[in-house]
Amino acid sequence: MKTTQQIRTIRILAAALVLCVLVAAAAIAVLLSVPRKPASPYFGQHDPAAPKAYAFRLTDHNGRPWSLDDQRGNIVLLNFGFTRCPNICPTTLANLAAVLRELPPEAQARVRVAFVSVDERDTPETLKSYVPFFNERFIGLTGSSAEIGTVARAYGASFRKAPPAGSDPSDYLIDHSTYTTLIDPDGKALLLYRFEQMPEAKKIAADILRVLDMPSPK
Repeated sequence: MKTTQQIRTIRILAAALVLCVLVAAAAIAVLLSVPRKPASPYFGQHDPAAPKAYAFRLTDHNGRPWSLDDQRGNIVLLNFGFTRCPNICPTTLANLAAVLRELPPEAQARVRVAFVSVDERDTPETLKSYVPFFNERFIGLTGSSAEIGTVARAYGASFRKAPPAGSDPSDYLIDHSTYTTLIDPDGKALLLYRFEQMPEAKKIAADILRVLDMPSPK
């Protein structure tokens, strides 16, 4: 026969169990009532409230002015780097060239790949001998240190000189951001691709076709 103390303990435990069940049920109800964020239709990191991209003006690898505003109606794939980059930049540009090869000619004609050099050693001539090697449509861009710094900050890109490799102070590398920004035909920074996403040429090409409202190839 249970004592009064045992009965009281059983009642307390039962009440606690009921309370836990009610709390858990309430938590589940709250979670179910929160609307789920719809899945993005894009492979790249999508900003539904994409801001207007910073409208910069730099010098292209032919020594001519190049303005973002002049690219309206086209997609711009914007990337920051430098021609002496040993791995990240050539890999990214090669991946972007693969993306263009996945697109039909009418879509390729509406895509601009802009490579902004963050290295003061890169002249238009240096860029001209480097950037079009990956694809003749690609554009290398440069400007004054102040101009490049302003553009980089506007797109959240960062860069800094690494210490010289030896006694030559001009022999250095540059640590820099590695992502690529897709600016849509309306001039909005719509998508962002991380470096590790860039080998997925078919998926990026599918994003481009979706932004351009063009059908995907069968």
